[in-house]
Amino acid sequence: MNIYIIISIILANAIAIGITYQFIKRLDNKQKLIIMAVSIASMYILISITYWFSGFDIDENIHKQTKDFIIYLFVPVNMILFVPYIASQYMKLKENKIKQDKFLKRLIVTSILLIIVLVIEYFYFCDVQNNIHFIGTFNEQGNVEQNMVITNEIENTITENVINNDIFENEITNQLD
Repeated sequence: MNIYIIISIILANAIAIGITYQFIKRLDNKQKLIIMAVSIASMYILISITYWFSGFDIDENIHKQTKDFIIYLFVPVNMILFVPYIASQYMKLKENKIKQDKFLKRLIVTSILLIIVLVIEYFYFCDVQNNIHFIGTFNEQGNVEQNMVITNEIENTITENVINNDIFENEITNQLD
């Protein structure tokens, strides 16, 4: 991967972790670590499953080549979208600002939104992989056509050389006679 893309992905992950941390910074270190690890792992698993489903009927080479890029890019995006809200609601629950049933309702609504986003991402992943396949096929066809043109030019050049060679030999033979 390009160094700028890697730096951007690292920066996006740092932002996602930083935003989440801002909501849970009042917890003790053990709970912070657990929440961060569970949120990162769950997003990674959800994105991986979504990407895996998007790979059906896709060229296996394209699916493997784009896997890391797409997964590492979308984990922080989904973390930024969902984890801070869930963390803030969890903190409100811990501080007794909301009741557990209200927290569970908000968690369910957020989960439904997450599922909707994952479905949208599924179609996006399929589209990206199909476009890469199309570009690859287009380039291969272009290379085949270009190779045919070059082959025809070489054959024409060889034919011209043979004809010129025959004419030259005839002229030499005529001069010698």
